[in-house]
Amino acid sequence: MHIPSGFIIRQVANETVAIPTGEAAKGLSGLVALGGSGEFLFELLKEEQTVESLVHALLQNYNVSPATAEADVKEFLQILRENGILIE
Repeated sequence: MHIPSGFIIRQVANETVAIPTGEAAKGLSGLVALGGSGEFLFELLKEEQTVESLVHALLQNYNVSPATAEADVKEFLQILRENGILIE
């Protein structure tokens, strides 16, 4: 799974957001707020990933338990799915 090309990440009013551009902007109106580990996961999803690879990356870069990492990844992926941003 991955996100489609055409998103840029910017700081807006002290918040990190993903902004759709080009073709990506046609299917999504607005910005995607990326709090906490969201920016990290969003960047990883620019390339093909699995749930397991994302969980592993969180465990390597954040001080969280495996259960927390897995729950965070699944929640983030669900948000992307609900907004039509995830290609599976």
